Amino acid sequence: MSVDAAELEELLKIYYSRLFPYSPYIKWLSYNNNEYLSKREFCFTLNGDIYLRYKSFSNVDEFKKELKAVNPFKIDVGAIYNVKPKDHKSFKSGSFAAVEREVVFDIDMTDYDEVRYCCSDAKICSDCWVFMKIAVRIIDEALRHDFGFKNLLWVYSGRRGVHCWIADESARKLTNNGLYKGSLILLFV
Repeated sequence: MSVDAAELEELLKIYYSRLFPYSPYIKWLSYNNNEYLSKREFCFTLNGDIYLRYKSFSNVDEFKKELKAVNPFKIDVGAIYNVKPKDHKSFKSGSFAAVEREVVFDIDMTDYDEVRYCCSDAKICSDCWVFMKIAVRIIDEALRHDFGFKNLLWVYSGRRGVHCWIADESARKLTNNGLYKGSLILLFV
């Protein structure tokens, strides 16, 4: 099914006014802490690839009001900063910094194009989805057993694969250099 931008804009107005799960979404991203929420960056992509960065909100009502007003085509969830992202311009260069963010793994169906026999590129059918199911089971087991993570959220990415959000506090506080657990190290590049 193909939807043009004007149709999508109208459908999104309905979605944001009637269906978007505001409270669970904000509860998840704030860890029930409005201080976290107020320091988390959101980026909205509007029709025409217009980007609104450094958005931050004090509560679910502010977030809901903004979403309904700007009607974004895409919402990107950013890090938690040391100050409110919407106030980032009032700080000296270098004093605005990310202090936490979830570790996110992205598994794309295109990673399996060499072994898939049914589809290619972003196309996905029930036969090739088996590769995603196997990858999720293996990575989930490793993250839980080898690294001890408990708060994993697996979501369909919306196009060609899945994302795993690791929300454990120990994961959110990791540096860019990687994870270390015993003798196993996983680097993020």
